[in-house]
Amino acid sequence: MHRSDVEQFLDQHRVERVRIEGVQSDGLPIGKILHPARFLDALEAGVGFVDYTWGTDRVGNPALGFSAPWRSTVVGDVYLIPDTTTLRVLPGAAGTATCLCDAVGSDGVAISMCGRGAVRRMVEVLADRGFEAMFAFEVEGQFFHGTPGEHRASNWSGLRPFGTGGHLPYLVQDLHRLDPLLSEVCRRLDGLGVPWEAWNAEAAGGQFEVNISPSDPLQAADHVLRVRQVCKEVAHEQGVSVTFMARVTEDYNNGLHVHHSLRANGEPVLYDAAEEDRLSAVAHRWLGGLMSTVTGVASFMAPTPNSFRRVEPFKAVPTHATWDIDNKSAALRVLSASPDSARIEHRMGAGDLHPYMVVAAILAGGVAGLDERLVVPSKFTKMAWGLPDGDDQPHRLPTSVIAACEALDSDLRLRAVLGDELVDYWIGLRRFEWITFHTSGGDITSVGPTPWELDRYFETL
Repeated sequence: MHRSDVEQFLDQHRVERVRIEGVQSDGLPIGKILHPARFLDALEAGVGFVDYTWGTDRVGNPALGFSAPWRSTVVGDVYLIPDTTTLRVLPGAAGTATCLCDAVGSDGVAISMCGRGAVRRMVEVLADRGFEAMFAFEVEGQFFHGTPGEHRASNWSGLRPFGTGGHLPYLVQDLHRLDPLLSEVCRRLDGLGVPWEAWNAEAAGGQFEVNISPSDPLQAADHVLRVRQVCKEVAHEQGVSVTFMARVTEDYNNGLHVHHSLRANGEPVLYDAAEEDRLSAVAHRWLGGLMSTVTGVASFMAPTPNSFRRVEPFKAVPTHATWDIDNKSAALRVLSASPDSARIEHRMGAGDLHPYMVVAAILAGGVAGLDERLVVPSKFTKMAWGLPDGDDQPHRLPTSVIAACEALDSDLRLRAVLGDELVDYWIGLRRFEWITFHTSGGDITSVGPTPWELDRYFETL
């Protein structure tokens, strides 16, 4: 969008303020409210944000022991550059527009920890191979009675979720309870151009799922950011609370499943009716890359100690490195009924994942498969939950933040495509999260999430 087009947009919609939004290293939105004139000035030069925003944990403590070239040796700035293709009027806030941004250093080059920049780089890498991808997310969260402030004052005791508190998904009586919240959420998503397809009640009390239509990789990750933010705003206005943390109670957990497909020249390329399972040679190489990196990708799929509280047998969470055709117990569920519907569902994702980093990591794994013409391992056609240990069984996926870090650290394929700078910085942040959990109040032996986790994650996710 040219500056003149932006000016016209602001005038046409009588915009009095613009909320610019970037994404810090945990995937949390950060931003400022700008006067329209300041927003116009920022289109090229950007707006400065202190660089330690990308070097602290989610509660603002500096993560020590590692750095990157884009970090100042003292305390400097990172600049958010508005992406005017994302400029929208903000529903529910008269006179306010919103615009997502890319984070660049003082040299104007995207910093490695800018999630939007990481996705852009991987999209370019994929395009160099002659392909483009489409992504779609299934966003799960939970609504609770009472405000976050009230929960914090009670030290998170007595959380009261919406709904029946049973374990049966899709209950219509829960739709009735959730409708006043989610109907308003979906109305605002329409206004923001987020193409939601459906929503439903899920298995835990107050739990819901919003299904987003496929779009290009960057837009798909943007959509997750906006779904989360809109839910937060609606919950605040209606005097309740919502969270996307992975495990809120001892009940079922919040996941974030990621679907993606591959195209060349606008045509789907994963499907081939003449081949076994109707999967093309490209699909086999792509799957070979995804399976060879599935253990390393776990660090992006499950970034916090709370993420790994999901990993239990028969709780709808993958526990082993497996793939299969339409098998929801596998880590990778492959669908190949038709050319247009052929896709891969990554089922490892926790509700608290960083959507941009996950998209980038999936693309990196697939690209490695294409480049090295990797062979996909055999399908696992049985129930993949609760498998015993043994040489004849698929290997277990990581079960802790630190184990996932070690897997990523040693994944040379992901390093080669994503870059050492991104991988090393991400690992530094995850290790700091793990250390903080173990030294400041977390309890790994607890059956359910501790007050420490709720205090740290409930409001920010």
